[in-house]
Amino acid sequence: MSVTSFLNLTVNGITVGMIYALIALGYTMVYGILEFINFAHGEVFTIGGYFGAIFLTWIIIQPGMPFVLKITLIILAFLFSIIATSLLGETVYLIAYKPLVGKSSRIGPLLSAIGVSIVLQNLILLIFGTTPITMPVEAIPRGFFIIGDAYIRHIGLIIIGITCISMFILSLYVKKSRMGQAMRATSQDIEAAEMMGINTNRIISITFIIGSALAAVAGILVCMYYGTLKFNIGFLYGLKAFTACVVGGIGSIPGAFIGSLFIGLIENYSIGLKFNLLGIFVALVFLLGTYYQFYLLPKKAKAGIKFIAPLFSKREEEKGSLVTTEKKTKKDLMSMEEKEMAKKAYYFGPLLIFFNFKKKNPSSFVAFHVRQSIKISFFNLFVFITMILMLFIFPNFQISSQWKDVVTYLMLILILIVKPSGLLGENIPEKV
Repeated sequence: MSVTSFLNLTVNGITVGMIYALIALGYTMVYGILEFINFAHGEVFTIGGYFGAIFLTWIIIQPGMPFVLKITLIILAFLFSIIATSLLGETVYLIAYKPLVGKSSRIGPLLSAIGVSIVLQNLILLIFGTTPITMPVEAIPRGFFIIGDAYIRHIGLIIIGITCISMFILSLYVKKSRMGQAMRATSQDIEAAEMMGINTNRIISITFIIGSALAAVAGILVCMYYGTLKFNIGFLYGLKAFTACVVGGIGSIPGAFIGSLFIGLIENYSIGLKFNLLGIFVALVFLLGTYYQFYLLPKKAKAGIKFIAPLFSKREEEKGSLVTTEKKTKKDLMSMEEKEMAKKAYYFGPLLIFFNFKKKNPSSFVAFHVRQSIKISFFNLFVFITMILMLFIFPNFQISSQWKDVVTYLMLILILIVKPSGLLGENIPEKV
């Protein structure tokens, strides 16, 4: 594997991840407010791509057309698609979701979303047929940016730039604007927001409009990147974008971005690198895990500090929290012996449970560190076995491209087992 190939894999992974991010932002915003998954969002993404391609085909971009005019027409195509899909997103909310919000269990909106997804997909099939729609060649940015021997497509860099700018603008809008503050208030407690005078129906509508607009941008960019778009592609892209939301922490905008980037890189590295090179990444994870288990966490335990490893859920902190000062008993006072026992838990791991843990009836402080030591011990053991298999047993094995989706969802399962709320998510395991 040359440096050139690795650079190409990295750029392609980032590009695909940015596309997932644009779709995932719509998922995570809707979930943050209504706490249900809009499974029709993938079809909105497909329709946005179709609208953009149809517009550019209809206006007929000529080969000799001036560059400024060509850019203007492409921008108009984006605006046309954004407006059309925003209206579609608003219509879907008013017809399929609004009548059910607050009037049924969460299963009602979920079933409605699946129904809308099926209806929209079959509507695309009925109108446009099974033939994939093609983006006009003259509308696709051509050319390469050369780094060493690596050729990076201009459209890939454009996708990365548009996604980063969109993410930055959306973050500013949510954090700084009055409408963004209303969104955050509605997300925290919709009933309290209504009592404070916030028009929550309007907030939800704007959320659907923003999510649909971002999906439209993603649809056009995918059509430009691959040249075509199939009528049923939205289901797969929507599923992967939802996976990225869960990996990053559903309901978190930065989490959707990080999760999408993670999924995009995993997809490309898993099918583009042999096991001996993938094993290097696994070895880095193992070194990080051993650093936490044998240095950082024991140091915190000896100092009497409760420290949550980044991969583990904050739920453990609640389970292991000390009682208040007024209600402290002799058992809850952290003696040097208890601190030393908590420290040794990370060195001996699960063995401590069978020998000292039950016998000494430890305080909640020790119990907390024992639970955390068991989790990180098994995590490091799993990573170590994976590293040995990749580096020494099957070093030349390479995963087929047909299995990249399997690898993606295996990583999702692993992350949810270790931390149910995702990499940057809140403590919401039951919602996930």
